[in-house]
Amino acid sequence: MSSQPIRVAYIAGYGRSGSTVLDIALGQHPAVMGSGEIAALTRHVWVQNEYCACGSPIRDCPCWNEACEQWWRGLGSNFVLDYSLLQRKFEGLSMLARSSSGIGLGRPFGQYSIHTKRLFDTILSRSNKQVLVDSSKLPGRAIALAEIPGIDLRVIHLVRDGRGVAWSLLKSYERDARSGLQKEIKPKSAIRTALRWSAVNLAVEYLSRRKGPAAVMRVRYEDFASEPASTMQQIGSFLELDLSQIGSSLQIGGSMEPGHQVAGNRLRMSGSIALKKDDSWRTRMPPGQRVAFERLSGWMLKRYGYL
Repeated sequence: MSSQPIRVAYIAGYGRSGSTVLDIALGQHPAVMGSGEIAALTRHVWVQNEYCACGSPIRDCPCWNEACEQWWRGLGSNFVLDYSLLQRKFEGLSMLARSSSGIGLGRPFGQYSIHTKRLFDTILSRSNKQVLVDSSKLPGRAIALAEIPGIDLRVIHLVRDGRGVAWSLLKSYERDARSGLQKEIKPKSAIRTALRWSAVNLAVEYLSRRKGPAAVMRVRYEDFASEPASTMQQIGSFLELDLSQIGSSLQIGGSMEPGHQVAGNRLRMSGSIALKKDDSWRTRMPPGQRVAFERLSGWMLKRYGYL
């Protein structure tokens, strides 16, 4: 394992906020490995042999198959299950209470730390990259990663107007594994989304207050989609990478090629993709659902400059 700190760009926030597209955009840099939602790797991707963005099932993908085999070599046949149990323990919102209590996280967290750091190191060494993008979004995972020695964690708090998120989640989708939909997606009410959207973003704000602006920066999806050149320049300064060429290409409608992102939005399975702003909720979202969201989370919308 490398003695140098492992550089991880973690995209945190709520689902349907553009994390997969940002992951792919960052992955266009030659020094960056855009990996998708790494948290899902042992939770369900490997077990169910789900598809990588390269188009191959994960166990047939040379990138992930070889990395995983190296990662858990010699750790026993139950390692995937054991590690996923550690994830459930330390990657949920309960990590807010654990990390702020002043009480040690205990020996199990030590095992979680060792295995997680080893996975990141394995991915980077096999891909010959210097920066790993993890777009798992989970704020609890971000808080956990921030506690692991030897990880240089930079968190991008990606925020999207919650009404757009709610509109996206009002729609249902049939299961289509090859296109990136591993299970049927049922519609979620705006009330449910409002409560969860607020809770998740507040949890990321908690991490921001603890670690400061050097470790956490906020990016609005709408700014990224409308002004990718300036947004990528800001993210580049935060990550200490020159992302200007990528931002300029996106600004004039240039396309992006997904790499080996696991899990995440089905857009990763679309081959060449272009960045475009989706604000269809403004004209298509049912008024009753919109009002319900605003009544519950209008204060958060105002907090992020949406009202």
